[in-house]
Amino acid sequence: MTERQPGKIADERWERLQDLFSRAVELPENEREAFITAETGADKDLRDELLELLACDTGQSTGPLTHALGAAIDATTRDRRKALIGRVVGNYKLVSILGHGGTGTVYLGERADRQYSAQVAVKIVDSAPMHGDLGMRFRAERQILASLNHANIARLLDAGETTEGHPFLIMEYVHGEPVDRYCDRQQLGLTERLNLFLEICNAVQYAHQNLVVHRDLKPANILVTAEGSPKLLDFGIAKLLDTGDAAAMLALTRMNDRLLTPEYASPEQILGRQVTTASDVYALGVVLYELLTGLRPYTVPSSASQLELERSICISDPQRPSTSVRKAIESEQPEGESTIGAIALARNLQPDRLHKRLLGDIDAIVMRALRKEPQHRYGSVEQLAADVRRFLSREPVLARQGNWIYYSQRFVRRHALGVSTGVFLMLMIVAFAVAMSIQNQRIAAERDKAANESKSAQAVSEFMLNVFSAAEPYNAQGREISAREVLEKSGRTVRADRGMNPEVRARLLASIGRAFRRSGDPERSLSYLEDAVHLRRQMPDGGGLAAAEDMSELAVTLRTLGDFPGSDKVLREAMLLCERLGEQKTPIYATLLMNRGRVEFQSGNVLGARRSFEQSLALNRQVRGPHDHEVAVVLLELSQVFMWMDDTPSVERVTRQAVDIFRVATPRLHPDRVLAETRLGEALLMQGRYDEASELFEVSLENQKILFGENSRQVAEVLDSLRHIRAAQGQMAEAEQFAADALDAMVNALGAEHGYTPYFRTAYASALMKRGKYTEAERELRHSLATLEKTRPADHQYVCSAEHMLGEVLLETSRLNDAEAMLTAAMNRWKRTDAPAWRSARSASALGEVLFKQGRMREAEAYLTRSYSELAADDSADRETRIKARQRVEQFYIANGQREKLKELMLATSGTSPSKSSSRAN
Repeated sequence: MTERQPGKIADERWERLQDLFSRAVELPENEREAFITAETGADKDLRDELLELLACDTGQSTGPLTHALGAAIDATTRDRRKALIGRVVGNYKLVSILGHGGTGTVYLGERADRQYSAQVAVKIVDSAPMHGDLGMRFRAERQILASLNHANIARLLDAGETTEGHPFLIMEYVHGEPVDRYCDRQQLGLTERLNLFLEICNAVQYAHQNLVVHRDLKPANILVTAEGSPKLLDFGIAKLLDTGDAAAMLALTRMNDRLLTPEYASPEQILGRQVTTASDVYALGVVLYELLTGLRPYTVPSSASQLELERSICISDPQRPSTSVRKAIESEQPEGESTIGAIALARNLQPDRLHKRLLGDIDAIVMRALRKEPQHRYGSVEQLAADVRRFLSREPVLARQGNWIYYSQRFVRRHALGVSTGVFLMLMIVAFAVAMSIQNQRIAAERDKAANESKSAQAVSEFMLNVFSAAEPYNAQGREISAREVLEKSGRTVRADRGMNPEVRARLLASIGRAFRRSGDPERSLSYLEDAVHLRRQMPDGGGLAAAEDMSELAVTLRTLGDFPGSDKVLREAMLLCERLGEQKTPIYATLLMNRGRVEFQSGNVLGARRSFEQSLALNRQVRGPHDHEVAVVLLELSQVFMWMDDTPSVERVTRQAVDIFRVATPRLHPDRVLAETRLGEALLMQGRYDEASELFEVSLENQKILFGENSRQVAEVLDSLRHIRAAQGQMAEAEQFAADALDAMVNALGAEHGYTPYFRTAYASALMKRGKYTEAERELRHSLATLEKTRPADHQYVCSAEHMLGEVLLETSRLNDAEAMLTAAMNRWKRTDAPAWRSARSASALGEVLFKQGRMREAEAYLTRSYSELAADDSADRETRIKARQRVEQFYIANGQREKLKELMLATSGTSPSKSSSRAN
């Protein structure tokens, strides 16, 4: 018999003690003694230790045993954590320990295969083999993180298990610092802190909308990057709200097995009751309290035990934020390592001023979030954020409405007759006065507006006459003056004339900026439009609808330059202005909706883009009429969305509607009409009607060259469509040449690193692959991915497409490990987008072939059969992809001598056939 190691015996004894404690704590006190006697038997030491643990749980003791047990647990796991340094998990080498907690240990990882430089956070469950509940939590955390895709939530990159069976997560490594430390170091004022808090609320509300509660919100789990963007970490103790597993819920809320931070935990968490979104509202209230005051809501001595702290949270009422600051000022005692003077200085305030700023609204907001009864807190994080926004905009907050309503009701009840009579008379007088005042103001405003419009129109006319006089033969002295020279001269004149009427000046600057953008110079356009918008913002009512119109032009220019976040921000400001003015049913608001849809589409949010375009389409038809030019423009934008969704009938339907409108309303060479006829060709191409599509594209190519020149995005798009047709017709050499010409046109028009260029570079790589030119294809695809990393969101569909193509190249060149990593990334990224499911299945099929060539037969069969079944059943999948998936399955079963299985699979999918034409996807 082998000798048992002392460390192992100690571990087993601890496991036995922990198991008995977990079972005993659930029993009524009158049943515990019999249970303990039966289970411990003659082991007196075990009995004593168990009784002392139970005494600690009921608050009767805080002796050294609790500390000794904690030390024993820490000593058991410390060496195990350090031993993993240097190990490779997934594709990442563990470099150092970032931290550890109840659910596991987080390591800093670096890319081990040196394909590219990257740092990640690798989370490993330390004790999953000896505690099954932790494994359950870990799998829940993995599912939760995989379902969350938000800019302010750390993203899940990969997941799996170590060779010892410990689950691990590979997550985005956030370079930042805790939100409280960041705010203090930057010396952010209360307004800046509240704005940052609103971003945190948005992320938590997004999680709640996805049925996820964080359960452990605290500054340490909210990091702020160098750019000032907060990131939420560690959903390790979160739970899905729609879980039907009562046992799992109980395991996550047991008192002796909680994974939470008591200082930020809600009373229901402390008591082990049901946890809802209200628990996160409470934790956000604690975080907000600390961000604003630098203090904690509960005054508990540093020597207090855990149980004493928990009693304070569940029983004692917290002090109002202003009260805590006032008491700290009066006592002049330090809080932690900072005095109240230092705390106020970190907020750019004096202590007295900090106390005054917190009085009233902020006190009410924080205290409502900290109510002990969940039903009396804010109903959602969005309601909490809405009250904070009301405070920032100096509007009444809902948290304080109860006070004046309460006192008003009681005053009315005591003096019902007198109040009713007095109020009636007062209302009559006020109503008459208000009506007369409004009428007079309206008449005066209309008169002033008409006068100003007349003066502005006259000033603009005089200015334009002066500008164009430069082109007269006498002034030009025989030299031909170009339109660009006229624009530049007029721009210099407007900027130099500081005495010009602001309304006239803003109108001229916007017109000049619009002209520069439409002439293909968005860089020059930007500064003029920014100046115009700046002037508008300083006018009454924020510049009115004219300001919203100029903002729309500015947003288009920013989008043209690839600044999608900037464009989205300006559009939102313009839409809020229209809403504040009550102008939502106007043509300008319809245009803003369309431009927002364009930004969403180009940022990868296809469903959001569709929603915005459909809203714009309905509003345009209402305010402009069903056959207006702008209606056709929105229909064209909507056709792009349907194209990405592989909804071919809808593409043709909306495009034909647009073409019909343009052919009546515009001349043959109008840019929008030419574009609409091009899109109709694309709809025919998607249906395999190659001859009809080719005719339209050849005519469109000549028209686009006339309108925009040889080097333009419009020409590049038509060349790319001709590439699709030649490839479908089997003319691969011509397809490659069209793809090369399209890429050249795009690079010459917008540059090699522009956000649109990678699409055409990936298309060129696809043409190269079909001719077996894998080295050249790989070079182009890696260039595309490098550009996309700088210009597009991580989960954009252009990224997915380029990763899939590169995975296919690596497969064809027998670099199987690299191909597996790339195709896995593409498959998972497709799932996180709004793309049709067949695109993810396409990557899964290629991954199945990689696994087959690696000899991993069981995994290969699962991927190959599942992806083939999905593709065969999906009519939106293109023909080439479906054929390739079938060939891979056939090769697998024939090579393994399993023709019967192949026959069964073919019979099961016999209701479908690979008959669909190639789609627009690369």
